[in-house]
Amino acid sequence: MSTPPNRVHRYLLLVLAVLVFGLCLWRAGAAPIIEGLPFKDSDDIMRVLQVQRWLETGAWYELTQPRLNPPTGVDMHWSRLPDLPLAAVIWLSEPLLGADKAALLAAHLVPALLGVAFFAAFVWAARPFTGRAGLLFAGLVAIGLNVPLADFAAGRVDHHGWQLLLATLSAGALLRILALLGTPLGARDGTRFGAQQGTRLSVQLARRAPAPWLAPLAGIAGALGLWIGAEAIPPVAFGAALLALGWLRHGRRGAEQLARYGLALTLTTLALIPLALAPGARDSSACDAFSWVSVALAAAVALFGLGTIAAEHWLARGRPRHSRADQRVPSGHMNHSNVGPMGHLKHLGHAQARLLLAIPLGLLLLGLLYMLIPHCASGPYAGLAEPSAQLVARVSEAQPLLKGLRERPATASSFIVLPLLALLLSAWRSRVSSPRARTRWLGMTLLIAGGLLLMGWQLRGAALANLYAGLALTWWAAAVGARIGETRRLLPRLLRRAGPAVVVALLPLVVTLTVTKISDSSADSDNETCDLHAIAERLNQPPWHTQAPLLIAAPVNLGAPLLWLTPHQVLAAPYHRNNSGIEAGTQILFRDAETARKVIAQRGVDLLLVCPHDPVATYERRDGITLFYDQLLAGETPDWLVEIPHDGTARLLAP
Repeated sequence: MSTPPNRVHRYLLLVLAVLVFGLCLWRAGAAPIIEGLPFKDSDDIMRVLQVQRWLETGAWYELTQPRLNPPTGVDMHWSRLPDLPLAAVIWLSEPLLGADKAALLAAHLVPALLGVAFFAAFVWAARPFTGRAGLLFAGLVAIGLNVPLADFAAGRVDHHGWQLLLATLSAGALLRILALLGTPLGARDGTRFGAQQGTRLSVQLARRAPAPWLAPLAGIAGALGLWIGAEAIPPVAFGAALLALGWLRHGRRGAEQLARYGLALTLTTLALIPLALAPGARDSSACDAFSWVSVALAAAVALFGLGTIAAEHWLARGRPRHSRADQRVPSGHMNHSNVGPMGHLKHLGHAQARLLLAIPLGLLLLGLLYMLIPHCASGPYAGLAEPSAQLVARVSEAQPLLKGLRERPATASSFIVLPLLALLLSAWRSRVSSPRARTRWLGMTLLIAGGLLLMGWQLRGAALANLYAGLALTWWAAAVGARIGETRRLLPRLLRRAGPAVVVALLPLVVTLTVTKISDSSADSDNETCDLHAIAERLNQPPWHTQAPLLIAAPVNLGAPLLWLTPHQVLAAPYHRNNSGIEAGTQILFRDAETARKVIAQRGVDLLLVCPHDPVATYERRDGITLFYDQLLAGETPDWLVEIPHDGTARLLAP
């Protein structure tokens, strides 16, 4: 049996968990969207506003934000799952602290607690690569994963941390399955890290099939992720691919695990329908939120899993029944007289035969999905009107990797360095490991490659790719750490214990600094922005406060901050379901003055806010057209607008 981690290691893991909690709280002031508050972007603000409205109304299914694009408001495409802990903290603390302070307490506390849960899940998920005795090294690596941990910084209350936590749980369960599939029943996986003087680290997965709860755990995690948002589709697909790999290499045992995963995924998505969809909307086929589309995707995985079991039965029928005469046939020859109807396919080799069956089965299911949900074929944002489509295309995290490397080379390079390093490590381990260990390393390679492909499509895949990379790099940390007993000198012992984790933490930073120096990508000259607090102070005074709620037309990225800081309404915020508000805001600021005047009158806009250096203006400027936005920044004021003085750099005007 493998040696359990000693008590000191357990205490150290607890210390590391506390350190993660502290780091998450410490990052409260990192890159806030509103100076002095922990929120990182508009989604964080809108999430808290959504929770506050839920607590006010008690309406579970009411996800409309009425102060955004009134009078109809905007129906948000979000899930209630991330709302639950926020609502609990606010509900418990509001009588003592008041509404605003209770909301800020929740914004600090909930992401940090989720960060601790992520840390624990990561350490658990890494065990197939570190063994029980190497979990401390996994904890050290986890603390160095800056890209994933950024989603657990205080104020980061939106759903991204939830998706990473669920993806970690799913990956941990599936990698355990692959590790155990690679170990024949009654055998032991002999993966060991060399050691001397009594210190030895080993991964031993012995004499047992995968636990029956592992595949269902991964399926449930995937279904909860689908409830939260469409970002869970890649991890769900990667999970199916991992177990398909297990089937290709290990036959019926892998097929059974794939079927369990798919069935758990499907049954959980079905069970979530009453929680996720209002009674009158349970026929929804939305592509951008949980709907029957999610159920269809899950069902496709289940059908593929059941199809692999059927394929195993089919192949088994075609296997030749060896007689004693057959057993005397030299290796490489076979007695064709006993080959059944599928025998020739079977004798292509186990993996090749299964692959030839998997391809048509997969294509059939993809074709069926296309027939059922053709409107989602181009992705979750299929069918968007032009203003919303432009907004989605301009979001920085939606840019492909190559564009990111051109426009933000330092940031994009820091995103890919660990996944590339881990991909090389996993590919090497897949080649040199024993046959029993090879399956899990091939699976790890598949996960990292999938994360890189996702990042190649959109940079928002960086956190997932770095998560998978971190899991692979725990093997390296444990392998180096296991050699600590070979020396008694302090410095070598410290380097072997913490060196790999330090590399994981510092390598992206070093790459960022190096690329910045080489490319001079920090030469952004003017970072002047709106002083939101000065604007809010003016709008929270008479006569504007007494007339609330007034409708404000402002840059789209300032919509959510204005909703938080003032009692007023806004025309637009960066949400693709707010097409009419986004279109109206674009016509006001980024067309000519006459168009702006007409739209302001049509929509009943009460206030107009113009801030310097709005990134949307970069896309909207054209030869021969003077934008109303540029006229206002140049100091021009048409006779149908009145300047409202305030202590800030922005311009605030009223019709």
